[in-house]
Amino acid sequence: MAKTESGEPVVLEYVKMRLPEISALNRESTVFMMSVSPIEVHGPHLPVGTDVFIAEELAKRYIKALHRRSPELTFVTLPSLYLGSDALPVKGSLSVAAPYLEGALLSYGKGLAAQGFRYLFVADNHGGPRHQMGIEAAARALWRKYKFYLIDPFNIEFRYMVQHDPGFMEKTGLGHGVCGDDRDSHAGTNETSLMLTCCPELVAEVHSEVPASTPSPHTGGASLVAGLAKIVKFFGGDVFSRDLKHLANTLAWVGDPDMLPYMGDPGKATAEAGEAMLDARVEVAMGLFERALASGGREPVHLKPMLWGVRAMRKLPE
Repeated sequence: MAKTESGEPVVLEYVKMRLPEISALNRESTVFMMSVSPIEVHGPHLPVGTDVFIAEELAKRYIKALHRRSPELTFVTLPSLYLGSDALPVKGSLSVAAPYLEGALLSYGKGLAAQGFRYLFVADNHGGPRHQMGIEAAARALWRKYKFYLIDPFNIEFRYMVQHDPGFMEKTGLGHGVCGDDRDSHAGTNETSLMLTCCPELVAEVHSEVPASTPSPHTGGASLVAGLAKIVKFFGGDVFSRDLKHLANTLAWVGDPDMLPYMGDPGKATAEAGEAMLDARVEVAMGLFERALASGGREPVHLKPMLWGVRAMRKLPE
């Protein structure tokens, strides 16, 4: 693979390549990278493209980290896909039903697999349940049909954040309520910190004055889901019980008539916390990507995003 004088990888842009250049790519050592997230309201202080902007920074870091480990790899970027499901249900968000997201990724993967390529690694920053289900469903279909790897690390990182995975929490050095968990799930401390690292010029200066948004009480459907979580836990389903608890908290927030378009405390955000979170997420991603590269089509790399046990719900209309 070509390198710059500084040792940085040369990153090719697929849409700028001509057919002979694409044909000349080594099928075994070419990795495609794409950012995928929705256009979504992120409070009064962050832009609606926040998830994609963070994903694009992650993609750059993924490439640098992979290059350090495997300098023989060639990297080709696909245009960012501003597409995602379960965006915050307020005016300003542009959400796409999960079957459409799933279909788009299936089509991209099918087109690459038909050319003999093996790897499409996804950078993502959106924790919508049907969003994650749709991406993983596409990934599994592509593996089943073509032995093609589509891997979105956020499908497991989000679980680590919400459920306070000890190893991941140690890597970030961040505590509860500021790590992207249920009390900080959207445009709060974590995402504002990430934007202060990735795109500080896009963060409103008044972010430190935005009051904290606190979790809403469980009522209606949220109460029913929370009750189901307790029943599931009683019968030994601890992991799925925690997934349901997360769903209950989310439903309580988005179902609250007084809902604020963010959850968490933006005023606590720091660029240092954003850097720590990015470092931890890149480390998780490298483990997944390296498994795929080492296997070379022999073994799948399947993830289980939150609520995967009820993945049929991804087909429900938004």
